[in-house]
This record gives sequence, structure tokens and C-alpha cells, in this order.
Amino acid sequence: MACGVRLFLVLFFLCLPHWCWGGSCPRDCSCFLDIRGRRQVTCARGGMTDPIPIHSMDQQVEVLLITAPPDFPNVLTIGPIFQQFNRLEELHIVRSNIPAIGRHSFWGVPTLQKLNLTQNNISHVLDYNFRGLANLLELHLDDNRIESMPSGTFRHLQELRVLSLARNRITELVPRLFLMLGKLHELDLSGNRLMELNPEVFKDVQELRVFRCRGCGLSNINTLIYRLMPSLLYLDLGDNEFKYVASDEFRDLKNLQVLMLDGNQLPVVLERTFGNNGPTGGQVDLLTLSLARNRLAKVTATAFANLTTLQELDISYNKLDRLETATFIPLAESLRRLKLSGNYIPLTELKYVLQVILKLRDLSLADMGITEIPLGLFVFHEHLRFLNLSGNNFMRFNPQILSPIPKLQELDLSRNKFRGLDERLLLRLEALKTIHLHGNPWVCDLCHMSYMLNYMNKSTVGFAMRDLACALPYSLEGRLLGSLSRSSLSWCTSSDGGLGYMEGGGIITTNFLAEHSRFGLLAAGAAVLLLLLTGAALLAGIAYSRHHAAHYYTHEEQRGPEHEAIFENPAAILGENGDIKYKIVPLDITKAPPRKKKVSISTIDGITKDPELHSLTNGT
Repeated sequence: MACGVRLFLVLFFLCLPHWCWGGSCPRDCSCFLDIRGRRQVTCARGGMTDPIPIHSMDQQVEVLLITAPPDFPNVLTIGPIFQQFNRLEELHIVRSNIPAIGRHSFWGVPTLQKLNLTQNNISHVLDYNFRGLANLLELHLDDNRIESMPSGTFRHLQELRVLSLARNRITELVPRLFLMLGKLHELDLSGNRLMELNPEVFKDVQELRVFRCRGCGLSNINTLIYRLMPSLLYLDLGDNEFKYVASDEFRDLKNLQVLMLDGNQLPVVLERTFGNNGPTGGQVDLLTLSLARNRLAKVTATAFANLTTLQELDISYNKLDRLETATFIPLAESLRRLKLSGNYIPLTELKYVLQVILKLRDLSLADMGITEIPLGLFVFHEHLRFLNLSGNNFMRFNPQILSPIPKLQELDLSRNKFRGLDERLLLRLEALKTIHLHGNPWVCDLCHMSYMLNYMNKSTVGFAMRDLACALPYSLEGRLLGSLSRSSLSWCTSSDGGLGYMEGGGIITTNFLAEHSRFGLLAAGAAVLLLLLTGAALLAGIAYSRHHAAHYYTHEEQRGPEHEAIFENPAAILGENGDIKYKIVPLDITKAPPRKKKVSISTIDGITKDPELHSLTNGT
């Protein structure tokens, strides 16, 4: 029994990457079971040319994927060659330079539910291209060269739920283009320069849940279109040219949950634009609102009135230099993600806003020119999980800033001005699941890297540091931190003062060397002190010698031949036994001592009163 179980397990793991039946697999392709247990053939090597090797594939294949690397595309054509796959559910032919779909390419393949022909060279699409696809649910024609489509192009696809025509060359949508697509739920027209949308086009797709027209050159939309989409949940109008949005613009989209207006030219958000809960309705269920990359200089106090369900707000990269606390009061209970990056809002003002929205999970404060964060900024945000502080001017970071947010899991400190990290910060970062540190000017010397090397093979922060690159010194520029060792690092090569942290508004320099390097500091200090003492002794000796020489020359007239003999022949003062020879000269007190001439400094008046000096002045 045990042997049978082992054999079953061996066969199971052997069959996991390849299906275990008698089917064949084409050369340069792989055949396996996907996550749903379906038989899949994948040909992704690139450079494939006609014919597609369908005759080398098992007829029971359910998923067929043919693709290629961007720099080695396929060159293929398609026709009525897929009829033998009577269980085929998904067909992907991507990056293969297909010029056209053909008249009956998919006739006889009624099981096909997903057709993906993205990144090819298809320029025309006609209704007969899709005959035989009565059960198709998804059609992806993105990144082709389609310029126009006639009315009723997709009329044979009555079960279609998803249609994507993004990034083609379509400039106009003709009326009744989407004829017979009454079950369509998702439509993507992004990346086509449509300039305007005709409401007549959307009369056949009134069950839309998702509509994307990002980068379509739109400056406004006829609001009648919104009336034709009462079930719309997701609306993406980003990267267009909207300069104005009326306060009742979206009043007919009562079920809207996600609204993307980023990348437009809006200068202001008017009162109740997104939360009109009056007689005409409003977006009371809106969950996500993006106004990033506009020209917003002001968000009025009632701009988000009645948006009591909003969970994510993105107003990053605008021209905001202040925020009104009252603006965020309607969002106090619901808001979970707030993005303020790219605005120069003073932190002294931001703290009052943060005291209103206390249930944040994600907060982005990137690219705001921040150099220091007050210790109490996050004191009320114990639920914070993600904090983005990238692209600022941090050189040091006090780990006490993170103390009020014990549930933090991800911290982004990339693109700042860190040159090294001290031990206190590393110890706090060690508790995080994800840490981003790239893009900082790391200085790879013992002053800045010592503690980081200690953590290099520890926990999450250690693995996050291994792929960081040195900026200085130039001899190690571009070198990965994971390849460094202490022996490869020099002493301090930067004059920035080493590592430090902020406390009480001032910078306190930490002990930035590792434990064993502290003895090196003591030894270096002792050596410097010894040199100073030696220098002082030499200076004292030189000073004494000069004083002695000065005394010698000052009393030169008192020295006789005997005194000079001492310097010429020191042995002259010694006796036979080595004793100093001396003689006693009797003192004759009868002789008066010679008068010593006194030297004094006199004033001009004194000179004139002294007759002896006065005579000298007269030349006599």
C-alpha cells in the first residue's frame, strides 16, 4: 500500500508541469496544466513563422498561447485552422505581426470564450471576422493599427462581456457600432484620439459596468452619455484635457464606485461636485476618487460633502499649498487611503487634517520637500499599514516617529538623501515586512555602513539593503552593498558628520562605528594626544634653549677666560678624581663696588632738565 502511495505521488509531481496523456507537444513549446487544471500549450520562444504547428498539438488542448519577446517577435498569419480543437476555450496570439483576422478563421470553434489578438498589425475589423464565435465572452484587440470600424462590426458576438480596443488609431465611433452588444459590461477605448463621444454610439451598451477612455483627447463629455449608463460602476477619464467639471456633472451616475479624473487640467474642485445628495441624487456610494496630476490650487470646504463612503482619495501632484480641515470632515469615518504626494503642504497644517481622518491605512507624502517630521505627526494613526515618504530630503530619520504606528508593515524611504542608517532606525525597520531604500546616495565607508553591514543578512531590512548601490566613494560607485565587507571599506570619506538622529529639534551624533571600531577611535585619540604632548615638550625645550642662550649673551661681559674654557674644554673644571675644581677668592670690602650705570626712560621735559643730556642735545 505504501509503495502504491509513493508511486502515485511520484507520478503526480512528474505530471504537474506536463499533462500525462498520450498527446504530443510541439518543438520549442511547453505543454502543462494551468492553475484551473486545463491543458495548455505555450509557445513563447519567439521568431515563429508560418505555419503555426497546430498539427503537433493534441486536439484536447483548452488554452493556446502563442507569444514572443519584444525584441524577437513572431511573423504569423491566421485562417480557418483551429477547427480541430473542439475543447479550445482561450486563444492568445500576441506580438506576432498578424496583418488581418480573416473571413472564417474561427468558424467551427464554438467553445472559444476568450480571444486575445493584442500587439499585432491588424488594421481593419469587419463583422465576418467573428462569425462562429457565438459564445465568445472576451475580445481583446489592443495595440493594433485599427483606424475605423463600420456599424454592427461585433453583431455576431451577442454574448460578449468584455471588449478592449485600447491604443489603436480610431478617431471616430460611428453610430450603432456596438449593435447587438446588449450584454457588454466592460468597454475600453483608451489611447484613441477620439476628441469627442457621440451619445448615439452608446445606446446599444446600456448595461456597461466599466468604461475607460483614458487619453482620448476629451475636453468635455455630453452628460447624456451618463444617462445611458445608469449601471456604471467604474469610470476612467484620466489623461484627458478637462479644464472644468460642473457641480452636477456626474449626478446621473448614482451607482458609481470608482471615478478616475487624474492627469487633466482641473484648477479647482467645486462645492459638492462629487457628493450632491440633493433631489437629483449623487455619488453616495463612491469608493475611489482620483484627482492626481491636475492643476488644483484649491479644494473647497464642501467639495466632498456627503461622500461618507469614500475609501481612497488621490489629490497628489497638484499645486496645493494648503488644506482645509473642514474638507475632510465628511470622510472622517470612511477614508482609508490618502495620497498627498507632490504638493508643498506645510506639515504644521497637515497635522490638523490628520487629526480628523483617524482610520487611515495608507498614507503617501512623497515628493513634498520634507526634511524633518515632528514626533507627534502620526500619534493618532495606530491603524496605518503603509507609509510613503519617498522623494523627500531626509538625511536622518528618528525611529521614534514610527512608535505611534505599531501596525506599520511597509515603509518607502527611497529617493531621499540618506548616506547611512544608524542602529536605532535599523532595529525599528527590522520589524517591517517591506522597506524601500533605493535611490539614496549611500556612502560606503565605515562611518556610514558599519551598522548596515551588521544587518545585511538579517530579516527584511537586510535583504532590502543587499541590492542598494554605493554612491561614494568613487572607487566603489555602483557597487552593491551586498558585496561589501568591512575589509573593503575605508575610514570616513565624507564630511557630513556621520550618522545621527533628531531629538528635541536638534541633531545628536550617534556612535556610528561598530563596536570593535570604538577601540580604533580610542587608539586614534590616544595617538593624537601623544603627538600633542610631544609637540608641547619640544616647544618647551626650544623656548628654554632660547632663554638660556639669551642669558648667556646678556652676561657675556662677566665671563672671563675660565668661563670660556668650560665650553671649549669641559674637562678643565674637573680634578683628577672627577671632582669639580674651584678656588676661594677673598672679598676685599675696602674697595667699593664699581658703579653700575642706570638706564631709564625719560620724557622730553625730563631730557631738557638734565644738564648732562641737555649738553648732548646741543652737541657739546
